Amino acid sequence: MDDINRIAIIGVGLLGSSLGLAFKRFTSVTKVVGYDQNKTHLQEALEIGAIDGIINNLENNPVLAEVDLVILATPVSVIPDILNDIQQQVKSGAIITDIGSTKGWVMEEVYSQLREDIAYIPGHPMTGSEVSGPRGADAYLFENAVYVLTPIESTSGDKQKALIELLEEIGAKLLFMSPAEHDKIVAAVSHLPHVMACTLVEAVGQAATENDHVFSLAAGGFKDTTRIAAGNPKMWTDICLSNSREILEMITTFKEELAEFERILAAANQEELFARFNQTQTLRQQIPKKKRGLIASTYELVVTLPDRPKAIGEVTFLLGEAGINISDIELLQIRESGGTLRLAFADDKDLKAAEDLLTEEEYKFKVK
Repeated sequence: MDDINRIAIIGVGLLGSSLGLAFKRFTSVTKVVGYDQNKTHLQEALEIGAIDGIINNLENNPVLAEVDLVILATPVSVIPDILNDIQQQVKSGAIITDIGSTKGWVMEEVYSQLREDIAYIPGHPMTGSEVSGPRGADAYLFENAVYVLTPIESTSGDKQKALIELLEEIGAKLLFMSPAEHDKIVAAVSHLPHVMACTLVEAVGQAATENDHVFSLAAGGFKDTTRIAAGNPKMWTDICLSNSREILEMITTFKEELAEFERILAAANQEELFARFNQTQTLRQQIPKKKRGLIASTYELVVTLPDRPKAIGEVTFLLGEAGINISDIELLQIRESGGTLRLAFADDKDLKAAEDLLTEEEYKFKVK
């Protein structure tokens, strides 16, 4: 199998820099170089150790001829042009991958221009943060995160295996599907929710123009529901335009469901309203139990923390000492009397062990 020792990351924002940190911490990669049009991002990526060196330009650059893998961590809209520039410079046998949120449009644009002696393996890590840029980078961002690959049939097995093993070393959970299947699913579980969150913020914003107290009361559930609306506007513009057909289909479906809810509410039909909420609750409770899907099953609980120093550390230390692996952690709310901490686990076994231990230690918590 081919070894991947030298990597070039084109685009050192949050995901690109996180990949650099993860490769350097968890793999045997010997060198990571980076390029970005944003020179501040380049310098920050270098300062935090996400890259070892800077690529100043993508035109006739000898550095590109030395790398085994090129990662395109750029907005979807510029991937075809960048690929066309760099594929003329990389060595024969090199691997190129991207982390774009849509796959069908990119493949249509680049397929006919690909060099036969390089391996292009499209990818999409299902992880991220509303915090953008290298300063938000995290070496653990890909741990237990679903990472989709949509390889071309002609790509050699050795090249695929090399990339798969590298991504598994940083903790990613690989999932394979066609570009069309990928785009249809992410339109439902990722793109539509973002559109909905943005639309909800706009709707509540209209109410806020009439009452100054609206946003001051918009805490808790509203913040959780609309958190993703804080995502990068440029990135989401590209995503929506490159996957517009699938997103529009999901918007149509959502509008039909919303219209049905409107009809029930307008009729003040208590039985139908209750039945709808009950059905929705049942469907939502099923999500963590599904073993297959684009988004990994989640096993989460929310712990109420006492108002004292080191409260977060006490909980994580308690679980760590018991050998219970926490796959994700998030501080949700802070109040005068304490706060709440969301803990996610890789499977139901760890979740049950955490429940038992926290119950024994008399913590208050709720399983999500």
